[in-house]
Amino acid sequence: GFTSLHPLQPQETVQGALALMYDLQRWLAEITGLDAASLAPAAGAQGELTGILMVKAYLGNRGEEGRRRVLVPDSAHGTNPATAAMGGFQVVTVASDSQGNTDMQALAAALDDGVAALMLTLPNTLGLFDPNVGRIAEMLHRKGALLYGDGANLNALLGRARFGDMGFDIVHLNMHK
Repeated sequence: GFTSLHPLQPQETVQGALALMYDLQRWLAEITGLDAASLAPAAGAQGELTGILMVKAYLGNRGEEGRRRVLVPDSAHGTNPATAAMGGFQVVTVASDSQGNTDMQALAAALDDGVAALMLTLPNTLGLFDPNVGRIAEMLHRKGALLYGDGANLNALLGRARFGDMGFDIVHLNMHK
């Protein structure tokens, strides 16, 4: 029945599809541990751009347009720095430590009042779950910055951890995986 739906169909004829989408949003919010979820972005890259533009809008609404830098660990997905740049931010790479996780000293050195967010892929491209994620969230929030989660690897966390519980403010999911 979904293949025959049309965007201009009368609302009374699409209540089943609307109910399914409503439920899916609620389930995704529960799975991620966030307050809400949107189905609007249709792919990971679109979700990522939507997320970084939400960071920009949030800071603009708070009168903090001066936050122009986005931190991206060198172990993040390659799309993260490209997306931050497309969103109009200056990208600052944060080095990994000898274990392949975010170097906490490098993060502390890069973190100041000009930072808008850090885009953290979890697990990262090395397949590692950064054990410092809680500390990273605290450091960012203390400076007024947001923690953005690249949730492309959600399958590795599903049923074990939730982004919201770890301090993430925004996350995108790749639903095709």
